Amino acid sequence: MLLKVDHVTIKFGGLIANNDVCFEVEEGDIFGLIGPNGAGKTTMFNQITGVYKPTSGHIYLNDRRIDGLMPHQINQAGIARTFQNINLFGKMTVLDNVKVGCMSRSKKGLLSAILRTRSERQEERAIIEKSIRILEFMGIADLKGAVAGSLPYGKQRLLEIARALASDPKLLILDEPAAGMNTAEKAELAKTIQRINKDLGLTVLLVEHDMKLVLGVTNKICVLNYGKRIAMGHPEEIVHNEEVITAYLGGEKHG
Repeated sequence: MLLKVDHVTIKFGGLIANNDVCFEVEEGDIFGLIGPNGAGKTTMFNQITGVYKPTSGHIYLNDRRIDGLMPHQINQAGIARTFQNINLFGKMTVLDNVKVGCMSRSKKGLLSAILRTRSERQEERAIIEKSIRILEFMGIADLKGAVAGSLPYGKQRLLEIARALASDPKLLILDEPAAGMNTAEKAELAKTIQRINKDLGLTVLLVEHDMKLVLGVTNKICVLNYGKRIAMGHPEEIVHNEEVITAYLGGEKHG
């Protein structure tokens, strides 16, 4: 079991944003976390990534409790994330954005960086090579010298995923990655998620509104509504679940 959310509840004053939520993400899954607006998806996401601490219940990564850790500690433990609102270093180059992701795994301290020691120079070369490999995998290596903020929207999304991959995560969490994308960009994104899962062997947790994307790439889905889990199962089970149809699909079945 890679990720376990164990009876997690979080309260903000009198509001219960997540209520006794449980789910497990197996290694190798593309796992979807879905639900209508206000269902508690983002709140759950923020607890997994360390932005919030649960009021009760626990979250485990590889059987290690991570609830209560700081976001950078959770990243070091093996969880990388993207953001619903793109969060790139807009004035830096594409390559430098990915290098920043690699730096979270750097073992060199400030002194060696200042003195430019031999080992520090070797590590920097390795980081550049690794960053370029990631950009090649994402299909945007030709843009490595471009300023990140100048990229088309869909390419910025791919760059943000590339930067997350640079930290060598065990679990990649994508927060509404299709937001703002056109149909062609969404199709490219779906293929990218599947390649990340298959070719890199990464487990993916996808928080997404686009049902076509979710149903097309995931092997398991958890559905939240009003902060509670109302269903969990394979996509074909979820899409025919009457409670899910009522809560999230507006009464329409997606075949």
